[in-house]
Amino acid sequence: MNSNINILASELTLPCGAVIPNRFTKAPMEEMLSTLGGGKPNDDVYRLYKAWADGGWGLIITGNVAVDRRYIGMFFDMVVPDAGNEKVDAEYLTEFIKYARATKGFDVGDARADSSPPDGRRPLAVVQLVHCGRQSMRGSFRFPWKPSVAPSAVPVQVSKDKPGMIDAIMFGTPHALTFDEVQDVIQRFIRAAVFMEKAGFDGIELHAAHGYLLSSFLSPKTNLRDDEYGGDAERRFRIIREIIEGIREKVSPKFVVGIKLNSSDYIHGGQTEDDALQNVKWLAETNMVDFVEVSGGSYESPAMAGNASERTKQREGFFVGFAQRAHGILPPSSQMRILVTGGFHSRVGIRNAVESGVADAVGIGRPASIEPALPRKLLDNNISDEDAKGETWTPPPPPSFMPKVAAIGFGWSTMWHSAQLHLIAHGKPTDPKASMKDFFLNLHYWK
Repeated sequence: MNSNINILASELTLPCGAVIPNRFTKAPMEEMLSTLGGGKPNDDVYRLYKAWADGGWGLIITGNVAVDRRYIGMFFDMVVPDAGNEKVDAEYLTEFIKYARATKGFDVGDARADSSPPDGRRPLAVVQLVHCGRQSMRGSFRFPWKPSVAPSAVPVQVSKDKPGMIDAIMFGTPHALTFDEVQDVIQRFIRAAVFMEKAGFDGIELHAAHGYLLSSFLSPKTNLRDDEYGGDAERRFRIIREIIEGIREKVSPKFVVGIKLNSSDYIHGGQTEDDALQNVKWLAETNMVDFVEVSGGSYESPAMAGNASERTKQREGFFVGFAQRAHGILPPSSQMRILVTGGFHSRVGIRNAVESGVADAVGIGRPASIEPALPRKLLDNNISDEDAKGETWTPPPPPSFMPKVAAIGFGWSTMWHSAQLHLIAHGKPTDPKASMKDFFLNLHYWK
């Protein structure tokens, strides 16, 4: 193999002992493949993830799986069943077992088809667990007049200058969680992790970025509490620490525990890079976390889609500067890995990030929705560096009737890329002219 490709094809061992077979991570994306109001995985999900598993990814992190059905994001997310109903639990477990098998590249319905692939490598399968918190829109499996929840009653503001009608209609003011409700959130994450290990996944990733609930606990802008879970940076971090400790007590030692963190909230009064670095340091000191996936932004400032500073957008990896600083503050004994997601699409850019030590592995999102086998392309010696790039199609503009708000544009772009995922799930080639009408008509509106 070309020496320039060797490092990208090399294994990466996590602190728990699990091995990622190469440096390519399929980053989480919004799929919208479950049923309206949140539900189980299904055949479309299995086909999509089997395509990624066959595509050569070393680590596959799923899209959002909500720990609380009442607070999902895009209405069609997968959910973990609530505790207390053994029949529903068993029904969901059956489908999540298939989901885990598909993500690892196994035949979903035939346990005899468990032989290793020709290169002996299967991806690690990690589930992203999320509670959307204050960014759960009205009507997300709760009555429209029922508020979302957050550490404090700070409303989402996607309008540019001041809160407006769009904010009120889409989100409203969240309910500030009580102490007992915080404990319920913690237990939901712990239970979900145990459920995913039982289903056969290799690990979980806590979504503590992009303005979702755990991220909003970390932010001084959205966490105005004065109890055990707010008031200073260490107490804002407490919910993360207790979730991780609770998971580690319940899962096997080799189960992967990762977390997605913002490098910055990119919004006045939110987390700064220095705040985020302190969180990384605390995570490393727990000796319980296998990797941190670095991202940034929220619905109010969607840097995860490239809407960060001009300086950030000029390089291929949006958050490599922060990742470099994060490596620098890790304790000498720490083996916690730093994954960087956002803006990567070429062999050269990814190789530079890994060779320089900025990233232990690189997460790729939207190019993976266009080319599910992108790693195989980037690891092909017969393809030159100049041609070893992922496709980066530009979505069509949102319909003229949609408000001209950054979060709306981000959401439309997200749905357009979700439409590409639906094509893969249906066994069709991706298409830069994909019909959004067909996408909306084919959503799973009924269980």
